[in-house]
Amino acid sequence: MIQNLEQILIEKIHVLPPEKQAKVLEFVEEVEVEGSTNGQTKIDEAEEAKQKLRYEKLMSMVGIASSGRSDLSEKVDEILAEGINKREGWSLP
Repeated sequence: MIQNLEQILIEKIHVLPPEKQAKVLEFVEEVEVEGSTNGQTKIDEAEEAKQKLRYEKLMSMVGIASSGRSDLSEKVDEILAEGINKREGWSLP
């Protein structure tokens, strides 16, 4: 099976243009580097993935109550100004 797989790879790579063969070589070298990393690197990568997920969850909540209106504070001031009475204080209209 392994010999057969190696032969298939060799044949497929052989027909590729040199630029694509270079890309295949880069990929193989990346895979080799991944295989030679120690366990700590994989733990660090897992922790980084967890932190990224936490960050994405937090960022998904940003703007959850956003109305899309940029004049809300001015509108609040207008509503409060209309509802205030110097003698009786503030009440809803």
